[in-house]
Amino acid sequence: MKVTSEQQFAPLRRFRQTIAVELGLIFEFGSTDRIASISKEQLSGYAAVGLKLAFDTPADRAAALAQSLFAAARAAGAKCLVFDGDDDQCVIWPQVIDACDTYIKKHQFSDVKAYKRSYHGKTNLTDYAHQTFGVDFSANIISETAALNDDQIAKIILGWNIGLDDKIYDLSRDISADSLSKPKTIDISCRASVTPDNWIYGMRNGAVEAMRALEGKMRVHAPNNRVPQQDYYSEMLSSWLTLSPFGYGELCWRDFEAILCGSILVKPDMSHVVTYPDIFIPGETYLPVAWDYSNLEEVCTGVLQSTEQRDQIRHTARETLLKGLTSQSFIARLENTMKAAAVLDA
Repeated sequence: MKVTSEQQFAPLRRFRQTIAVELGLIFEFGSTDRIASISKEQLSGYAAVGLKLAFDTPADRAAALAQSLFAAARAAGAKCLVFDGDDDQCVIWPQVIDACDTYIKKHQFSDVKAYKRSYHGKTNLTDYAHQTFGVDFSANIISETAALNDDQIAKIILGWNIGLDDKIYDLSRDISADSLSKPKTIDISCRASVTPDNWIYGMRNGAVEAMRALEGKMRVHAPNNRVPQQDYYSEMLSSWLTLSPFGYGELCWRDFEAILCGSILVKPDMSHVVTYPDIFIPGETYLPVAWDYSNLEEVCTGVLQSTEQRDQIRHTARETLLKGLTSQSFIARLENTMKAAAVLDA
């Protein structure tokens, strides 16, 4: 979704005054429609010029926009940055990463060798859906993701994820102490149903079936209808555990919403991902399960039977996320990112 991609800039706007004071960075935003008319003179005095493109931008247009903008930026002595707001770790356009100095991702593969292989479809998850469930992406707008070379991989650096979106930041300020003390009437909840024509159906249906298998063994809440947002949050506030399966990417708002609502996040193993804010510390801030949910019952039963472990994970996860949402934490993250991009002196 383009709106979630644009939310990559939300914390830059939210903390813009503090960023200017503490880091000396001032951000200006404009439309890609202006790129064709931008000159070296217009970019004079800028330390860096960034580019953000929607995932459905055709490859030839993406390359042309990047090359045009960054030619003017380099002529003006500015660093050339790409802000990739996609849901996944992969890079769609090798030509774009070739054109820039630094490619800023919301999350990266923990093992850089994962960038050295190609994927069926847009991401490692589309490739998993292809290999596991036979989903064909050959007619998709992005039928294959190419392997990257060492020079391209070296340009990828970590930015920040959707946990800093306005939706999550606002929720962190709206949940009251009274709400968090709401009685837990549900052991585990999950809203994951999608229609069979959606390519994520295999992954999501695995979660649905695993939840059904828990019925009669614990208090399960797994409806397939949609409800108003406040009802959704009320369910999480009433749940000891919230199962959050993968979607178009590994992360989703539900991961952060569950934690803010005091519900323990249960999720397919995230050890292949590096991200910030990092709420994916096994056994400390979330409970990892197998991608096929084969150990879901075992994992959930263990934590539900241990009051101490249950309360510790809930507390640690919420405090970790709340700290990550502060201006101080984000500015430290931004400073590291901009130093890695050579926009700020290391």
